[in-house]
Amino acid sequence: MESYTTYKRLIAKTVIVSLLTSLAVAFLYGVYIKKQAVDDLARVDARKTSRLAFEALYSAMEKGWSKEELDAIIVRLNKVEPKMSINAYRSPIVAELFGDRNNDKQIRDHDPMVASAMKGEEILAGDEEIRYLYPIVVKQECLSCHTNAKIGDINGVIDVRFPVANLKISLTTMINSFIIFFVLFTIVIFAILYYKLNELLVQPIKQFIVMIQDIISNNDMAKRISLKTKILEVKNIENYFNKMLDSIQDYYEKLQELSDRDYLTGLYNRRKFEEFLTYEVMRSVRHHHKFTVLMIDLDNFKYINDTYGHASGDLVLKEVTNIFGSNLRNADVLARIGGDEFAVILPETPYESGYAVVEKLRSSLESTPISLMFDQVSLTASFGIAEYPEQGENITALLTGSDLAMYKAKRAGKNTIARADQSDQEMASEIQKKGEFLRRAIDEDCVEPFVQPIYDVQSGEIFGYEVLARIRDGQRYMAAGQFIEVAESLGFAPKIDQIILTKGLLAREERGLWDKRFFFNLSTKSLFGGDYVDLIKEHGERNPNPSSSTGITIEILEREAIHNVNGLMDIIEELKQKGISFALDDFGSGFSSFVYLKYFDTDYVKIDGEFVKNIVVNEKDRIFVKHIHQIAKEFGKETIAEYVEDIETLNILKEIGVDYAQGFHLGRPHQL
Repeated sequence: MESYTTYKRLIAKTVIVSLLTSLAVAFLYGVYIKKQAVDDLARVDARKTSRLAFEALYSAMEKGWSKEELDAIIVRLNKVEPKMSINAYRSPIVAELFGDRNNDKQIRDHDPMVASAMKGEEILAGDEEIRYLYPIVVKQECLSCHTNAKIGDINGVIDVRFPVANLKISLTTMINSFIIFFVLFTIVIFAILYYKLNELLVQPIKQFIVMIQDIISNNDMAKRISLKTKILEVKNIENYFNKMLDSIQDYYEKLQELSDRDYLTGLYNRRKFEEFLTYEVMRSVRHHHKFTVLMIDLDNFKYINDTYGHASGDLVLKEVTNIFGSNLRNADVLARIGGDEFAVILPETPYESGYAVVEKLRSSLESTPISLMFDQVSLTASFGIAEYPEQGENITALLTGSDLAMYKAKRAGKNTIARADQSDQEMASEIQKKGEFLRRAIDEDCVEPFVQPIYDVQSGEIFGYEVLARIRDGQRYMAAGQFIEVAESLGFAPKIDQIILTKGLLAREERGLWDKRFFFNLSTKSLFGGDYVDLIKEHGERNPNPSSSTGITIEILEREAIHNVNGLMDIIEELKQKGISFALDDFGSGFSSFVYLKYFDTDYVKIDGEFVKNIVVNEKDRIFVKHIHQIAKEFGKETIAEYVEDIETLNILKEIGVDYAQGFHLGRPHQL
């Protein structure tokens, strides 16, 4: 695990390391300077002292004093400074005339420094004790007594030994005082530096972190950072971070609005509507109120989309929103829960009062024409009412009751108001039973994929398979038509899609059918959920002969396409880049089918079987199939004919030039 440090620790470490380094350098340099200074000073002082002693001795020798008198002078000089010693040694030239003093010859022979000085070399040496050897050079005035010498010879050596300890003590004290002062000064400077860095940098950052933690813990995007600092860069961090918070808050508010509201009409969406409904149930339980739930479905709205286009359909939905909103109270909750479905909560409103509100909404919608470009349209709607607690004591029962009532109004001829009765409740009970059956089938792994072969019309070879959902019920299998509507209405369709897709892809792998294209039908929720993409991608990666195409095709139904054309266009464009192809299923069943060829970049067009199955006996159907095929080819798409149930139909398709075909004549759905 990667370790981290804090700014405070980093600054402390930096200051301490810098301080120790500075002190070490100062100490070593101080010791070096002290040694050099003390030694140099001691040497200079010793030289001066030695010269003075020599001059005193030389002055006596000039006067011709005897050996005894010179010894007496040396004794007195040595008493001046007990630790200083002065000696004089005669050279062989002087010893030849006047004889050696005590030990002169032995010292000349055994002391190398004295021997060097006898040759005329002036010597200054020693650390703790300075030894200065000064050679006495013969001058003109010396020749009168030293008759055997000549000018330049050495008459002798004066040896002065001078201790430097006293000098070192005083100088060391001075330098040590300086070093102590320098150390204390350095510590103070670094302490001030640490304090200021902590104050100017660490504390604002700590304050910054505390404020961020407060914003995160309280999820309060309205708070802003305010740092106490005089550092421009830190202040810039504050300013730019606050600007970022402004952007995040704006984005958060917009995201919150999108999560709660319908992007087109601005009304609450289904999720938020169910939240309000849950709250209203709790409130009514507490205060013993009744309230009414309305479910509204616009009549023949698909006709407007097909005739005038989806842009006009969006405009109609906005106008309908205004009409409903203008006839409701501020406390009422209006939501758009589907493409052309609306829902309303009328708080503290029993059935009789709620019915009057609904009639007002119905008549207002019916009597208000909506302008579309150069035309006007009039709309009606089917209204379903459910009252709390008569039609249900929880949101599931209320939503089911109002939904059943709305479908009851549609069956009654549309533009009507209906309330669910006992038979409707029985229908709801039947739906719930089917829902339990589906839940059990999913839990017990009874959902199985069947495949129906798709043949190449010209070559007669299998081109691929359409994967179909089946539920195993004992010894028999239920076809998708027997349960798919209930599955979609109760929210089981995505789970069934996932099971069929997973098992279908696994069967393709196990049987090595990599050269056959597999067609899958996905519900709207699955299609826009995107969970299937990774499954298909991983499946393609296991192909022993990988290619840019996965060999997987997703079929799109027209009834799914009309609700979100733009979103579906984006999905197709994105997934085609990942090697997933698309097919328009049941093509020709709707008035707007040909429009989808323009907007959807699909690879295949599956011609609706209602046209195909009668082309042998119905000339009009044959013309439809022929022209659908020709138009698809003009758009660069391949065609697949469904419901091919006899050889005659297959021959006509071959004559028209349809690419592929499927149906009971070619092969019934079966397990792989």
